[in-house]
Amino acid sequence: MTEPRSICVIAHSHPDFSKGGGEVSAYRQVLTHRSAGQRAIYVGASEVNTSYAAQRPLDLVTPYGEDEYLFSFGGMEPERLWWDDPFQRRNLVRFLAGLPVQVYHFHHYWRIGADMIAELMEARPDATFVMTLHEMLAICLHHGQMIRTRGRELCRAEAPLRCLGCFPDKAIDAMVLRKAVLLDTLRRFDHILYPSAFIRERYEAWGLAGPRASVLENYLGDELAAIPRRAAPALAPAMARRFGFFGQPTPFKGLDILVKGLSLAITEDKDITLTIFGAEREDVLRFFPELKPVLDEAAHSIAFAGRYDPADVLSLMGAVGWVVIPSIWWENSPVVIQEARRIGTPLIASDIGGMAEKVRHGVDGLHFKRASPVDLARVLLEAAQPETHARLAASLRDVITKEEFLAALAEAHAPRQEASTPIAAQ
Repeated sequence: MTEPRSICVIAHSHPDFSKGGGEVSAYRQVLTHRSAGQRAIYVGASEVNTSYAAQRPLDLVTPYGEDEYLFSFGGMEPERLWWDDPFQRRNLVRFLAGLPVQVYHFHHYWRIGADMIAELMEARPDATFVMTLHEMLAICLHHGQMIRTRGRELCRAEAPLRCLGCFPDKAIDAMVLRKAVLLDTLRRFDHILYPSAFIRERYEAWGLAGPRASVLENYLGDELAAIPRRAAPALAPAMARRFGFFGQPTPFKGLDILVKGLSLAITEDKDITLTIFGAEREDVLRFFPELKPVLDEAAHSIAFAGRYDPADVLSLMGAVGWVVIPSIWWENSPVVIQEARRIGTPLIASDIGGMAEKVRHGVDGLHFKRASPVDLARVLLEAAQPETHARLAASLRDVITKEEFLAALAEAHAPRQEASTPIAAQ
């Protein structure tokens, strides 16, 4: 039996400062390796936005905890995804190359740099390099959203001339060069991991072929995995009319679609309620001021629960009958879906991207037409039927186990000559 390989996980932030899905997944991976007896070092880009940090910037690499480090990304331009200062880049490469690890597992390239990754690969030809791709920033300049900048129309394929419609000030040759650099970097990895088949298809259609690749769902972590799952037969019929939204009220999360859909649904069923976890009323109005009359009219049916501690998310989801994910962009693998599945709460999701893949329509949830309040209202009324809720809650599958997750990572982290066939999709 071979010894477990030591690992360095590199991400674009630390969850102590930013709780996005990528950095949370990266840190949970580190904790999972450690709980299994493997040495795992976490290195994250610094997001310490304090007045002290502004006056005295962090050193390039700063110890943050045991086997944890933060690094300064020093003004790197997001759309370029490489370093402005080659001296800083080389110093970061020297630090990373000197770590006593055999595997470098990246959870992003933003704030990390394609040039830094390539230079580290040259400095450590003996190591295995793995990348988990959480989003589509390499493919799309519009924050990786693949939504048109004028309006909210979905973009289904990248092409330089099409991209000029969103970014008329860009030059085609610069966009072609950017794609070539990023593709070249990603093709060098020994293994690419995708949290959904959807995002794998998008990257492969974009041109990413060559490295070993597989679909592997993110693991929720030991703490959430240990919480007992709610038994479907114990659910009260009244739960069918309780809907919950979990997340930030960003322009792409579809909270405006949900509020409008709810306002239509309660005209037919006044007992339907919605609780918004993660925002107050003023937060929603800051993004969607046009919703004020709708919120006023539906005030008796909508409650705002404000921000919540991620450690409490399963108990909060257990207090509603449905979790609604109304995002208008191609979500890859929202952690909200895993959390709802873990506790046993069925889902309602937009019919696109990883949402449509992870929530199986008529099996463990329902789909509605993306960005359509009318269709969402129809689905809310269908979901509010106790028999519909009971049937889907009973067939809701659980999430990937720790053992399955670690086995798949061991396959991805194996030296190329030792690896077997690609991992099957979870």
